[in-house]
Amino acid sequence: MAFLAPLWLSLAALAAVPVLLHLLRRNIGARVEFPAVRYLQSAERESSRDVRAKNLLLLLLRILIVMLLALAAARPVWTRGDGTPRALAIVLDNSLSTTAIVGGTPVLDRLTVAARELRAASGTAEQLWLITADGTVHTGPDAIDAALSRVVALPHAGQLDAAVRSAVALAHGAAGEAGAVAVLTDGQRSAWTRDIPIASSRVRLYVPPLAPPPNGAILRAVALPQWWTPRGALELTIQPVRDTTAYRIAIGDNTLARGVIVRNAGESTATLRIPLVGAGTGWQALDATLEPSGVGADDHAIVPIVVGSAPVVRDAAGEFVAAAVAALRDNGRVRTGGGSPVTIASPAAIGALPALVVPPADAGGLASANAALARLGIPWRFGAEQNGTQLIREMQGGLRGDTAVRVTRWHPLLAQPGATGDTLAMVAGLPWMVRGANWIIAGSVLEPGHTTFPVRASFVPWLADAISTLSSNTTSATLITAGSVLFPPAGASALRSAADGARLTVSGASIPAPASAGLWFWMRGVDTVGAVGVHLDAGEPLLARATDAELAARFGGVARVALAADLPAFLRSVRQSGAAQPIVMPLLLLALLAVLAEAWISGRYRTRGAVGADSLARPA
Repeated sequence: MAFLAPLWLSLAALAAVPVLLHLLRRNIGARVEFPAVRYLQSAERESSRDVRAKNLLLLLLRILIVMLLALAAARPVWTRGDGTPRALAIVLDNSLSTTAIVGGTPVLDRLTVAARELRAASGTAEQLWLITADGTVHTGPDAIDAALSRVVALPHAGQLDAAVRSAVALAHGAAGEAGAVAVLTDGQRSAWTRDIPIASSRVRLYVPPLAPPPNGAILRAVALPQWWTPRGALELTIQPVRDTTAYRIAIGDNTLARGVIVRNAGESTATLRIPLVGAGTGWQALDATLEPSGVGADDHAIVPIVVGSAPVVRDAAGEFVAAAVAALRDNGRVRTGGGSPVTIASPAAIGALPALVVPPADAGGLASANAALARLGIPWRFGAEQNGTQLIREMQGGLRGDTAVRVTRWHPLLAQPGATGDTLAMVAGLPWMVRGANWIIAGSVLEPGHTTFPVRASFVPWLADAISTLSSNTTSATLITAGSVLFPPAGASALRSAADGARLTVSGASIPAPASAGLWFWMRGVDTVGAVGVHLDAGEPLLARATDAELAARFGGVARVALAADLPAFLRSVRQSGAAQPIVMPLLLLALLAVLAEAWISGRYRTRGAVGADSLARPA
């Protein structure tokens, strides 16, 4: 027998109270000889044996009541004779970090072997579940055996805390406190960052005593710009193992660059911008690879780019836009003649799309500007001009994260019935910039008297990306972590994998990002309208293991979780926790029966005493 709250056993000391009261009552009052009641002495001697027996029985019952309540408060459990859990939920950590090679074997292989042994040792359990790090639940022995035979590591961290909560709910919902929860994990510190409320349950953790290997990883990979003509650059930030790390950049089988990234003394990361010349045309998967290290998957990153000739631009939107276009032309990013141009102008000056649309400089031309928007098929209109300084707090859609743009004169953008488009920026709670399939509409004239945007350092690179996006009839590429939330561009019907052609159907305003890292394309029917580069979780390359105290703290302390590094000891611990049966209710029922017995005996003797006294007082 074991106790979940042994401190409550101290209540057993209260059992001495009935004994003390019994001893004190024996000496109450002084003995006085009263001749008139001498005739009662013979009757008293006859009943003294019954009185002593009654008092002793009541004393024992009162002591028993106190002892039973103290035991119940300590929450005792007893172990079933066969040592088999009634219900067992196994949480298997198959996050990316478990692919680390230690001693020539991936950590996931060791955890899977432990899960198989645990499953075999609990073969007669009434209910079994296996929950992997992504929350997938496998129910029953056959399904668990099949899942363990084909388990693979996720391309991300998963959600281990949610998996444990599911396991606790399943095991204890099915078998009360008799359910066992076993967690098999590499103990990666970055995976266990949140507290997990498990109430009164005890969770068993198996963490193999393996020192994590040194691990090099690509922490960040960004194409600058996204549209290459065909020149561009890739900016890499890595977590190096040594002072120098070799890299390779390729598109398919075509190697664009090889070299070495050098880490500066005292720094934990290294960053390098690598000039490149693209290969092919259209959307391409830029493949960055480091030399192999601890976790193979994070030595590799896919970055989407568009390779093509410089887009043609025609501008009529003022001197600041003209200066930006000239800078881009001098850098080979845009051209000003030939082909179908991207027009940057107010609606009346735009003959056809694609276009970057700005409001007219003269507020009196607002009606004709809105009529031109209708002619171009843009389902948004300019509202009445507003004045007063406003701050754009968030800019989306490839606007380089610039959050210091101020607006002093602007037109709120008004959606028409059935309008589509992605809102890129808001001013005073209303749309200020919206993007459609082949148009972008802004709510301010791109001059300093209306907004500080054209004089910000972010304006020229943003304009280059906007022109490239409009020219290619695509959205900007998105870099996102596997398992996050994606917001499809307007009109997108599916997300297609560049690797194997697998498709995810777009339904609703958002979809979960693919679990597989790599390049994915937004599709509008058969047309490619954007790309998504799915990357790894930022914490996965960090293989440092949490201490036992840190892991225990996530579950409320050592009183609620037991950790083991030795597999046989872990298996024994799981069997003991799973086979433990609470016996609080039987103890409370026994205490209730003792209370009823004490009340009945006390009442019975009071009745007998009253009857006896009455018969002695009655004259013969």
